[in-house]
Amino acid sequence: MRRSMPVALVLGLALSLSAGLAAVAHEGSGEAKVQVEPAAVTAGETVVLAGSGLEPDSDRVLVLVGGDLTVALGIVKTDAEGMFSQALTIPAHLPSGTFELQAIGDETLTTPLSVTAAAGGAAATSGPPDAGSTIMPRERPQIELALIIVLIAMVIGVGGWLAWRAERFGGSHPA
Repeated sequence: MRRSMPVALVLGLALSLSAGLAAVAHEGSGEAKVQVEPAAVTAGETVVLAGSGLEPDSDRVLVLVGGDLTVALGIVKTDAEGMFSQALTIPAHLPSGTFELQAIGDETLTTPLSVTAAAGGAAATSGPPDAGSTIMPRERPQIELALIIVLIAMVIGVGGWLAWRAERFGGSHPA
């Protein structure tokens, strides 16, 4: 029993460390980023969203999120260097506020955007949004949560197995 407890502790620490490293690795090295120019606009104007340090030749779903709104802005493909640049028209119906432009792929990259409602526009009245924009519920990938749950279950399972093994075989080794 004295031998199995340190082994259980070392194995538990190793599994916990691997779970932490997996979470850090998933966040990336900080190279991947998106930027918007200009960072403050009036609803109905155009901005340029640029991304760099991304996976080459991959698709990114672009959305604008703020308050209770999520507006799909299309899909963009990164080039061979993992970069993209896309002109986006901010829907004229948006109210004033701080929104978040998101480029969703393997990870979600965000950048803030300050929007001022258009004077006398659709935001002032409660009319329908532009026909070109789609408002959809906010969705987030669940892969991170699934990985964390699997790693925690593995740590609990291995710890339980080691404790059971220590109790069952604790007195049977020669002295």
